[in-house]
Amino acid sequence: MRHARDVLELVLQKLPPRPRLELKRQVVSLDTAYVGRTLPDPFAHQRQWRSDLWWRRRLADGEEGG
Repeated sequence: MRHARDVLELVLQKLPPRPRLELKRQVVSLDTAYVGRTLPDPFAHQRQWRSDLWWRRRLADGEEGG
């Protein structure tokens, strides 16, 4: 999930405004589901190379909450 979300973030940054908004609506829905199935990682700042990305600061089971 984390790699897929990284890719989605890159795509969102590169899209023109209208398609970006359309995709963002879908991504927000998926993000909400992911947050509901994961927990905050209190040690994310020590473990992740990009702890500024919220989805990299989540703990999930082996299936990433899916």
